[in-house]
Amino acid sequence: AEARIIATLDHCSRVCDQLTEGLDYIEALLRKQVIAAIGKEVSPFEFDEYMRFHNRKLFADAFAPLPFCFPVRRSAEHSPEGTLSIEEQGGGTDGEPSMGTPIVTLVAKAASHHPMYFPLGASTNVSFNADRYLHAWLLHQFSGGGPSRAARVVSRARQFSSMIVIVGRIASATAFEPKYAAIVQNKDELSIPLDLSTIPTAKEFKDAIESLSPEQQAFAKAFRSMQLESTLFGILVIQIKPQLEKVLNLPENSLTKEIKLAQDVTQLFLKYHIPSDLLSFDSQGMEIVGGASTAERLEVVRSHVAAMQAMIEEAKKEEVEERRLQAAYAAPLAVPGPAPPVEDFLEEASPCTTTAVPRQEPTRSRGFGSQIMDVFFNMEGVR
Repeated sequence: AEARIIATLDHCSRVCDQLTEGLDYIEALLRKQVIAAIGKEVSPFEFDEYMRFHNRKLFADAFAPLPFCFPVRRSAEHSPEGTLSIEEQGGGTDGEPSMGTPIVTLVAKAASHHPMYFPLGASTNVSFNADRYLHAWLLHQFSGGGPSRAARVVSRARQFSSMIVIVGRIASATAFEPKYAAIVQNKDELSIPLDLSTIPTAKEFKDAIESLSPEQQAFAKAFRSMQLESTLFGILVIQIKPQLEKVLNLPENSLTKEIKLAQDVTQLFLKYHIPSDLLSFDSQGMEIVGGASTAERLEVVRSHVAAMQAMIEEAKKEEVEERRLQAAYAAPLAVPGPAPPVEDFLEEASPCTTTAVPRQEPTRSRGFGSQIMDVFFNMEGVR
């Protein structure tokens, strides 16, 4: 009896193997027929091209998927400050990777009904109102492997244009959690690679936790709920010129053609951390009937900027002179000669010395930039 059972099981095993081989042969034959009918083996990139062709026939123009590439502009009357796109490395001919191609997404637009907030620091929140776009991207990937799908956020700015790009997550209907931010200006190109990951479906998750203990299942469910609430990727674009007009008390569109003034103000804010109160328009002490005009406001701001730049240049000269005195003190027996250029004191010791002297850092005084930063942070703390 045992010998019969063993022989029967061995025969069943051989039948199963032959059935598997037969099914594999049929699938391979069908695969060859499909490839012969199409003329090539379809890659995920080429399948995307087919879906774009299919969607053009399936969707109406108002609901058709659109490439994720948008101009950044104040209004329809203004020229774009730059572009923002999500590009994918792929989509070339014959399935080969090519230059970045914008991904195609389903888009839903909604007006701003309530403000959203994101933290600028431990005690400061920034509110913003703008049109909101929700994008859905259908990513195709074959189970047999193939080239990886790499996507990246790309932001490009035009000459004499600037904007702030913030990437993060949408935590709730009113909260935006920023992770990274950058200023894109003057023909800059910002490229941020995206690390894409797949979350198991509800059925796959249920099957995976079926054999776990009740405590482990509760933890897995809580962790999955956190993942589902924090997977909505968000991009926030803030144009700089409109914000400069607000902090400088200038009318709308007043800095559109004031290119040099906008560049100087941006440099003072970014490089020297000058508080906006020192540059903004203030009518206090001015006798103006009927309010100041746009030209008068611009002239006041321009005078403030010129005065601040003159003070910075004077502080630089004082710092250079201090470095000269330090170099002379460090090498009192140096051979007299013509005064070296200013750059030598900013980078290294004077070349006129007869002995090697190490570079000396200032110990008693501090530069203008450090003092301004201290004042800026102190004022921010008071606010």
